[in-house]
Amino acid sequence: MYTKQSKKMITLDILEILRRYTDENHSLSQKEIEKLLEKEYDMVVDRKSIKRNIMDMIDMGIDIHWDEKTRMVFSKDTGEAEEQSVCTGFYLQREIMDCEIHFLIDSVMDVDYISDNQKMQLVKKLESLSSKYFRKNTGTSRRNVKEPTSSNQMFYTVDIINEAIATKKNVQFLYRTYRAGRRGLEEQYEEHIVAPYETEIVNGKYLLLCRDADGADSEFRIDYISEMRLVGSEMPHRRGLSAVRKNVNEQAVKFLADESRVSSFVEFFGRQSLKVNRMENGDILVSTRTDPQKALEFALSHSMDVTIIEPQSLRNRVVGMLQSSLEGYIGNSCGRVG
Repeated sequence: MYTKQSKKMITLDILEILRRYTDENHSLSQKEIEKLLEKEYDMVVDRKSIKRNIMDMIDMGIDIHWDEKTRMVFSKDTGEAEEQSVCTGFYLQREIMDCEIHFLIDSVMDVDYISDNQKMQLVKKLESLSSKYFRKNTGTSRRNVKEPTSSNQMFYTVDIINEAIATKKNVQFLYRTYRAGRRGLEEQYEEHIVAPYETEIVNGKYLLLCRDADGADSEFRIDYISEMRLVGSEMPHRRGLSAVRKNVNEQAVKFLADESRVSSFVEFFGRQSLKVNRMENGDILVSTRTDPQKALEFALSHSMDVTIIEPQSLRNRVVGMLQSSLEGYIGNSCGRVG
């Protein structure tokens, strides 16, 4: 139970009750709000005061909905029964729908660059945007979440990056890499000083885009960064270069593929970027402009059904990679292991 509050807080208390206990499918009558005020805040309020405060909130622009019902009452003046309009069924209209919250939660759960503990914290914040009924209706929202202890290092890093971009300052940090040591995989840390200009999610990785001391564009996984701090601003800053970099790297690519792979093309490259023609033998010719590395990744992952036709340089790269892979299987690789 909450501590007893001043009557001056009644408006905020009613709003909090509507926020926690109502949505489009769950409403409260004035009587139910009255009971919750007494139970949650130890506050005794009559129904007229409740209605007056709710109407005041509506006048202030708070999106509260209600139903209007008609009932028969006896008039104190005439003693005769007469119709009276009663407001009931109050609920707070959410700015964000439950299906949208669920989508955001699924998106948070899908990333692999934040810890389970941080995912759980974000899920709780998203769930708080809805009523208490949200988790009951969407019980899968916490799937695969554990309770490990973890710092908020990544979020702190992002905060520093944003400040550096806004103030045109450089950042200094340690970047985690790996090597094969005598006892297996070992971590090592490299120090970098860069000028950040953007953050971006690419292929599921959260990246810092920046310039190094030589003026070259670089990128670092944000979840591999630690001990970041602001430093001077000797290096020039450029903003919005990721879009420029994409345009420079993109080139026309043509694929020959089995028709069954149409959906795979759309999912990977997006519908708007594709031009598809049906061949006489039933195969499809797919044309798009994309990053060569992305085209290479797609062709290799669907090598049984997809072939790069143009450009020849990219086609040669696929052939070379497949040949190297084949040699690894038919050569003496088994004898070299261990």
